[in-house]
Amino acid sequence: MQKFLKYFSYLVVALYFFLGIYILVSPAFIYLSRQIKIIFAVFLFLYGAFRLARIWTKSREREEE
Repeated sequence: MQKFLKYFSYLVVALYFFLGIYILVSPAFIYLSRQIKIIFAVFLFLYGAFRLARIWTKSREREEE
């Protein structure tokens, strides 16, 4: 079960990164200004990096036990 949760967590991190890229390059958000798109994308990139760092530290803690 923990292995599934680990892979699911990586999938969620990848979705944050892909959503950030999608917001930056997609014409679906034409009504948003370029600055707002960049702010949302940077937020998603940073949150994805934060989640990735948490996954990495938790896996290192489990390995040390």
